[in-house]
Amino acid sequence: MDKTMNVSVFDIFADLGHFKAPYTTTSPISLPVPSKTAVYGIIGAIIGLDKKEYLSSFQVDDCKIAIGVNRPIRKIYISENLINTKNVNKSVMFARLNSRKKAPRTQVKIEFLREPGYRIYINHKDENLLRKLDGLLEEHKSVYTVSLGLSECLANFEYSGFYKLESVENNCEFVSFDSIVPLEAIPSTADVIFDDNRYYIRAHIPLEMKPDRELLKTGDFLIEANGETIKAKVNAYYKICELGKNIMLF
Repeated sequence: MDKTMNVSVFDIFADLGHFKAPYTTTSPISLPVPSKTAVYGIIGAIIGLDKKEYLSSFQVDDCKIAIGVNRPIRKIYISENLINTKNVNKSVMFARLNSRKKAPRTQVKIEFLREPGYRIYINHKDENLLRKLDGLLEEHKSVYTVSLGLSECLANFEYSGFYKLESVENNCEFVSFDSIVPLEAIPSTADVIFDDNRYYIRAHIPLEMKPDRELLKTGDFLIEANGETIKAKVNAYYKICELGKNIMLF
């Protein structure tokens, strides 16, 4: 572990959010937290990276993040009308709703996250990129509009600060984590203390993509859905002493 790492920290929140699975074009189900690739998109929007090129700045091992749950993960289902986009005749494609024979439509219930809120911790090997992000966050500015997954799910953000990380290695104690925890870091279920008053979720989320959006890596994570800490025993993690937070970067 790099013992001199820094992180830029901010909170992001919205009325609605939706993070679709990467192997579908239209998924009615949402991931409970933003994927790492979705966080890349959020950072790209803030600092002004082109949508078609931003993944080039986030290749494997360039960026490490941690995600904390600030608000309880709740879901709501909203029906949306999908139209036939295969017809090249746009006048037919966008015909009136009652002209179903000309423009066939189907109604699908989409799962949205209701009033989601997360804390994002960002480290990047490119110090200039990280400092640019930090400066814009502090001024509450973004080059492009920020959303939580879909463009309809407009989001707001609030800057927390720029902090030094303290690495902890060869840990043998249970630690309360303020972020989601990669399951690969937990040796066994005996290394997690499951509190009866907390609600735990296991989620499989995308982690890395090529610039052409070919999925390279995914991972399984343990999440506490109400924003409470997760008490687990892992070999190595990071502390942010100024915040009193323990996090898992991935």
